[in-house]
Amino acid sequence: MQNPAAQTGTFESLLTALSRAFAVAGGLILTVLTVMSVLSIAARTLLGKPLPGDFELVELGCGVAVFAFLPYCHLKGGNVIVDFFTLKASAGLKRLLDLAGHLVYLAIAVLLLWRMVLGGLERVESHESTMILGVPLWIGFVPIALSLLLLIAALAYTAWRDAGLPASGKAR
Repeated sequence: MQNPAAQTGTFESLLTALSRAFAVAGGLILTVLTVMSVLSIAARTLLGKPLPGDFELVELGCGVAVFAFLPYCHLKGGNVIVDFFTLKASAGLKRLLDLAGHLVYLAIAVLLLWRMVLGGLERVESHESTMILGVPLWIGFVPIALSLLLLIAALAYTAWRDAGLPASGKAR
């Protein structure tokens, strides 16, 4: 049986690897969208016809990519922190405020996931799709919901870690 520190390290490694994969996927999506946009602009300039539905795919892809970046950004401490008021605060107070921030962000992520799932289900029921290409809108909700689930795991983990709670769930 592994010790609690090893279990925490393994979970954190898995969480980081999965978050990194999502971020890389988000970067690849943005790269593809950029190439598509350049091709569409070139086609519009040279041939007088842009790629049909390019803006629809950019809207959908950018939404998916942004959410894909959130878990890795959080785990790596990449969120904007305004520490003007806490520059002279004690380490304990800073840790408490960080924990409060994780918990507020966690509540927001849970709320977003709930609304994304409901919105996606509504799009499935209504058969709503993009105007030009006819891409079903619910498709974008799936990777966004998965990204939010991963973000929730990252937020719960960092809140747990920063609270100093034991990894095994047993009191030390």
